[in-house]
Amino acid sequence: MNAMTSFSFGLKKVQEICTKHNVAMVQAGPYHKCPKCAVEYHEQQLAQAQAEVDHMVRQKHFDGAMLPERHAHSGFKNYLVNNAGQQNALNHIVSYAKGMLNGEKNNLLMVGPTGTGKTHLSCAMAKTLLKKGKHARYITSEDLAQRIMNAWEQPDATEKSVIYAFTQYDLLILDEYGLHDRDKRREMVHKVLYARYDRMKPTMLISNLTLEELQKDLGDRLWSRFQQGGLTIVECNWADQRLGGGV
Repeated sequence: MNAMTSFSFGLKKVQEICTKHNVAMVQAGPYHKCPKCAVEYHEQQLAQAQAEVDHMVRQKHFDGAMLPERHAHSGFKNYLVNNAGQQNALNHIVSYAKGMLNGEKNNLLMVGPTGTGKTHLSCAMAKTLLKKGKHARYITSEDLAQRIMNAWEQPDATEKSVIYAFTQYDLLILDEYGLHDRDKRREMVHKVLYARYDRMKPTMLISNLTLEELQKDLGDRLWSRFQQGGLTIVECNWADQRLGGGV
């Protein structure tokens, strides 16, 4: 039984004809209604309700991503390209985002000095993924380590539970890697990276370190795992654009 038949089942047809669908109307209480119009209205209401739910879910995902307020409007279209290196970086990040949307799960490293637009590109990618229903999360390495260590003093949280929470995102954007102390904080960050590796969840690591320094800081074991499945490396070696009013 289709939707129109279901609506009109048991209702008496009347002589009046719907001018839109050219079908007989039915008696529904004191009203004459077209069964096709009724079904269309019902479907429109369902579609509107679903759209509202989808919007609330997307907004919740955006809020949960914790993107920096400074980059609230950072996107691929307003990323300033003034040299070949910036164009290459943009191309790699766009390609990586497309790959993730197609189910790819490789990691990404973006290294280079401060002010080269690394955070801008990472937030642009996060927003692209969020709009498509993916879960992304931005956090600095320092803040991540601190969140884990805070759990040591909280009765309703554990180190394990915080680490697990950071394995749930489709993409974790870990910014400012290497600025944390070279001790317990680094260990906490590495635990999250290992946990995401075990759950086959990609991570975007952003650092002011050189590629060689970053490899050394991660260590052979973690570096090897970070490359598994393919590793996208973006080196941003141009001058600080903030000083010139750029990105």
